[in-house]
This record gives sequence, C-alpha cells and structure tokens, in this order.
Amino acid sequence: MLRLKSAQGIKVLIITLVLVLLVSQLTVILPSKTGSVLHAAEEGVSDRKTFGGLAIFIGINFLASRIRSRRSEPSISYDLEDVSQSELDLLARLIHAEARGEPYKGQVAVGAVVLNRVNSPQFPNSIREVIYQSGQFAPVDDGQINLPANQTAFRAARDALSGEDPSLGALYFYNPRTARTLWWLTTRRKLVEIGNHVFAE
Repeated sequence: MLRLKSAQGIKVLIITLVLVLLVSQLTVILPSKTGSVLHAAEEGVSDRKTFGGLAIFIGINFLASRIRSRRSEPSISYDLEDVSQSELDLLARLIHAEARGEPYKGQVAVGAVVLNRVNSPQFPNSIREVIYQSGQFAPVDDGQINLPANQTAFRAARDALSGEDPSLGALYFYNPRTARTLWWLTTRRKLVEIGNHVFAE
C-alpha cells in the first residue's frame, strides 16, 4: 500500500537538488573535445556553464513531474476482495451521511479521506477504527451513520477503494458554513474544494 505523507514533498525536493548537484559536477570531468566519454562536444554541450544550466533544467522538470504525479495518482488502492462487506457498508454509510446531496466527485473524495487516514500513521489503521475514532465524524455522534446508504454512496465507496482520490490525498474535509472547529480546520493546508466541502491535509 502506498504511503503518502506531507514530508514527501520535502524529500523529493532534497533528492532533486542532490541530482542537480551531481549532474552539474559531471562538468568537472567532461572534456570539451570530441571523443569524451559522453561525447558532449558532438552534442553541442561542451561548455561547462551550458551543461550546468541543462542539469538545472532537468532537475526542475523532474521536480515538476513529481509534483504533478503527487496530485494526480491515487494515494491508496485496495483489492476489493480483501474488503469485507461490513467495511464497505460502513464506508458507504459514512459517505451517505456526510455527503449526500454533494457532487459525486465529492462523495468519492469523502471516502478517500477515510482511506487516506487508514494509510496515515497519524490515525488508526482500519476503516472501522478511523470512522469511529472519537470526535472525528459528526454522523457518528448524531447517529446518522446508522442510516442505510444509497447505491450512489456504495458506488462512491467502491471507487475510493479502487484508488480514486479527488481529495488529492486529504486527511480532513469540512463545510466552512457548518464546521464545529472551523478555527482549527482553517489552519490545515487547503488542497481542493468540491461542492460544499473543503479538503485539506
């Protein structure tokens, strides 16, 4: 299971900078004559400054590609055969209770937040424990978690379990108009807004 943490971006940045430095240092051993190991002169990159600039360009593009990957790839993918019917039903009921009336994409995103928490060391490591963790989800407190889920919520739960994550890896979501702890939630970095919900890490 793929773990995505907030520190990953820092690690990627460090790795990219190290790669840039390493590639730049190749200019120290590159001769400027044709026949060098990398045949730099034949490719028109014999000048040390030019090669260093190329190294920085490659590094920046590598970092940008990792950032795009971070935002577009699913954070978690489960084998649906390994998820019990009771877990699927519970996830669908939470989605129904929290996001009925929201766009379908927003319902999938709510399910993805639960799964992102399962995959995070900051939270319990099962769907049931995450959902029933004290003080985390209002429907657990007010009893709406016990309402039967509709087919849309079940489909959203399956899509989230299959790896779809419109929340972009969020660990929190809230409605700015109704959130009970808005003062704290607004300290979290906003990732995306879908319907009435803000998704944050």
